[in-house]
Amino acid sequence: MNHPSNTIMKGRDPLQVGISHGSHRSIILLIVISVFNPYPGSPSRALRAQTARREPVGCTTLLVGQLATKDWGVLMGHNEDMGTQSGRLVYRPEARPEEKTVKLNYETLPQVERTFEYWASGNSQAVADRHYDGGWILCGMNEFGVSMGCNTVTTREERIPRGEGILRYSIRQLIMERAKSSREAVDLVASLIDAYGQSGSPVTYCLADREEAWVVETTYRHWVAKRVPDDGFHVVANQYTIETEWDLASDDLIEYAAGRGWHRTGKPFNFKAAYGDPEHLDRAEDTLREMLGRHYLESKVGSLSLEDLLDILSEPPIQTTGTQAFMVWHLRKDLPREIGCVMWHGMSGASTSVAVPVFVGSTRVPASYTDAAYEEDQNSAWWAFERLQRTAFPENGTFSPIFRRMRDRLDAFQEEVYRESDLLVTDALIRWEGGQPDEACAILDRYTHSRLEQAMILAVDVYHAAGLFEMAYDD
Repeated sequence: MNHPSNTIMKGRDPLQVGISHGSHRSIILLIVISVFNPYPGSPSRALRAQTARREPVGCTTLLVGQLATKDWGVLMGHNEDMGTQSGRLVYRPEARPEEKTVKLNYETLPQVERTFEYWASGNSQAVADRHYDGGWILCGMNEFGVSMGCNTVTTREERIPRGEGILRYSIRQLIMERAKSSREAVDLVASLIDAYGQSGSPVTYCLADREEAWVVETTYRHWVAKRVPDDGFHVVANQYTIETEWDLASDDLIEYAAGRGWHRTGKPFNFKAAYGDPEHLDRAEDTLREMLGRHYLESKVGSLSLEDLLDILSEPPIQTTGTQAFMVWHLRKDLPREIGCVMWHGMSGASTSVAVPVFVGSTRVPASYTDAAYEEDQNSAWWAFERLQRTAFPENGTFSPIFRRMRDRLDAFQEEVYRESDLLVTDALIRWEGGQPDEACAILDRYTHSRLEQAMILAVDVYHAAGLFEMAYDD
């Protein structure tokens, strides 16, 4: 299949086709839809009609194996779409609980001797308490570089009654606290669902570390897992993607489906077709995001970079007006994990925000990031960037006239951070190899903290300097 040339984007207007970070060019949405055509009749018009100017449609995750990247580091990118609900970024230190058990939601589990330190991005406390029984962790990275993003999915399997099972939020917390590798995280998800069942909404757990990446697709009682090829990638967008090939699965996966008439014995088993809710399979908004992600990744396999994934996350409809936060995990095994495992994190949506490197070796986060009010909060980093998104990107696929001027300033900051982070890694590595690991981590910690603070200051300044304040409150 022929793909549009990368040079076709030169000179294009970002107000028409999305944004560009530095020299990286955007995808032309119309051409991509025309190239990937799974629908009869007039699919490009049909897809666009169904996805343009809709309410936020959902999360998107991109997982890239180490041989598909330019530096042989595993990459994972994620847009967390929570429907404009406020978010936060938090660091949790290690703990050594005295209790022998821990109660999570409706179940009591054996406690571990030590819980790992981790960074987590997720719902503000106000949102968690009002909507999710206190659940807040959505994405994160722990001290071993185990990184996680998730997509809700819909299954035809009968729900677990309220008051039973373990919620996805608690499973995410346990991944951060207990898994030393992505493979261990797979086993942990599997064991929890096998033992307790998953209540609330099932999700696809996207997991990565410095060696590999995994996709674990779940129902309320079952799961199936697939390793991402080292020389390939996988794209997830709120629907099941594993069909006839997988690496690990629940013991009774096929038998259970056959017993309910979802699979005919003797026929090839297809997890997506068997367990997916027929009314929610292959929806236009999900399929289009998968297609766009695959298209961009396919054209650069072998040379994919952090910047490439950040570009993709900024593209409508992969980015929506409901993006709460975006992240790209860059996980390198040629460096100590404190230096080489980085979660590039941004508040709100990528097209109207910036990403700051959060290193495994970092431990501090500014107070303005650690929580946000349910309604607009002048002291919140999340609300500072959310204001930009709501005024400069008011509806899916539409940017305000002031967008270009605002983006120029954000791009200047982002390019500076890219350059500085390369120098920072070199400096930290020199100190690490010179027998000063604590000083190496201190350098990373100071940089992450200061750049997070500066990013919020920039968002507030851009909002006022670009005239967005007047636009937002103009009668």
